[in-house]
Amino acid sequence: MVKCRACGMDLRPGARFCDRCGTKVEKICPACGAVLRDQARFCDLCGVPLEGAVPVSRPKAQKGGIAAGQLHTVAFRADGKVLATGNNDFGQCDVSGWSDVVGVACGKDFTVAVCADGTALAAGNNQFGQCDLSGWTNLIAVACGETHTVGLRSDGTVLATGRDAKAQVGKWANVTAVAAGMDHTLGLCQDGTVVAAGQGMFGTCAVEHWQDVTAIAAGHMHSLGLRKDGRLLQADGFIAPGVLDWTDLTAVAVGPYHTVAVKQDGTVVASGDIQHGQCQVEAWTNVRTVAAGERHTVALCADGRILAVGDDSAGQCDVTEWKLW
Repeated sequence: MVKCRACGMDLRPGARFCDRCGTKVEKICPACGAVLRDQARFCDLCGVPLEGAVPVSRPKAQKGGIAAGQLHTVAFRADGKVLATGNNDFGQCDVSGWSDVVGVACGKDFTVAVCADGTALAAGNNQFGQCDLSGWTNLIAVACGETHTVGLRSDGTVLATGRDAKAQVGKWANVTAVAAGMDHTLGLCQDGTVVAAGQGMFGTCAVEHWQDVTAIAAGHMHSLGLRKDGRLLQADGFIAPGVLDWTDLTAVAVGPYHTVAVKQDGTVVASGDIQHGQCQVEAWTNVRTVAAGERHTVALCADGRILAVGDDSAGQCDVTEWKLW
């Protein structure tokens, strides 16, 4: 059974939209990832016969989104423009000229974006080639580790570049979401299982028994999976106190030493390092999603406002004037 890329629900045979979340279902060329015309016998882009084409759900375009690096914060607006604040030693905040962006991710000191045409943009530290994305196409999402970048293509395959990139994704297929930690990468598969690659220090890649997962998050030394029932799974490694007791979750993010999650009622819970106040989120409401930097936490509210708490030594929390829609 094919599952929706957005919410994980089983798709009915012949369905044009997911019954749960409304995500559009399209057929994708198994060779190049191009979206196919109805009743097409050959791919218009690469010419391959289409007996192997399978239906997939393409995630709905987001109104806006957020990401957090070590000392910087990035967001994209509903109009595709990008905002950034914080440390800019490597040019990781030089994104004001970007447009048509539909997704963003932050590494330690670099920033990556997915554009509406499936290409990628990058700015910041490129010491290990983590910003070498010029040949990437058909992207629907990106994720950044400390020094590597991972891209998810529309056909469910995965690309990687940066330090130890070739060891990060292997020959993954049928992937619907990606996450990247310090030296490891996670992939969420259509069947709700998770694959992992990389160094796997402290057991961060021990995810082979996970099932019914709808979202994933990777930190420096830990991996988390959000299940359909709103609870978290952990891989062996660092784990913030109490997070496995959280319930009714809809989104999760991890920094190097703290974990943040959104509950169904729009409130936020956090656990882990509190030295810089990055877990002081008790008063937040109406939150849709969250991002975790090294020592700060960012939230996107349902009305397009941005909240931030924690270390602001580089101005990474200066987001009070931002409005994404």
